Amino acid sequence: MREKKTALALSCIWIPVILFGFFLQAKGFDVRAKGRQEGLEISVLSNVDWTDTGLDVVEGQQIIFRAVGQISLQKGNPVTYCGPDGYNYQSLQQPLQNQNIGALIGKVYFLISLEIDEETGEEIRNEREEIFYIGSASRVTIPMDGRLYLGVNENLVVDNDGVFHVLIYSYRQERAGSLL
Repeated sequence: MREKKTALALSCIWIPVILFGFFLQAKGFDVRAKGRQEGLEISVLSNVDWTDTGLDVVEGQQIIFRAVGQISLQKGNPVTYCGPDGYNYQSLQQPLQNQNIGALIGKVYFLISLEIDEETGEEIRNEREEIFYIGSASRVTIPMDGRLYLGVNENLVVDNDGVFHVLIYSYRQERAGSLL
């Protein structure tokens, strides 16, 4: 009986992701002629600040995201469940203040330099990041070069529970002199 419930739960998650792939083809999103295709599935735990996708992205790159799943913004509280579009509430205590709390978001991170303070021995990181909304389905133009991370639009994530399953479909264009 447990195997049947597990199979049903997995089919509820991955069937929409597979159908989204067919939707992309039906809409004519075929990037093979423009660059190298990439497809990736990522699980984003809601109680982790940021999940590294392993993708290095470039400014102007087009990425399509499709996400499914459900998280709780406060473990054990049945009122705080939401999907990738988030819970209908905005606060000053979240990375994107104008988007729903708990929504799936992304960021591109670039480390400019790393220095050590000679007096304290403390690491000083000079970095740049751009955060953007994803939700359950988005096509995003990457705002800058760097590493792509996914997360939940909330600053306090340690009491969260659940996971978003994200399909990332992108292409990388050639730059003069190198294939990215």
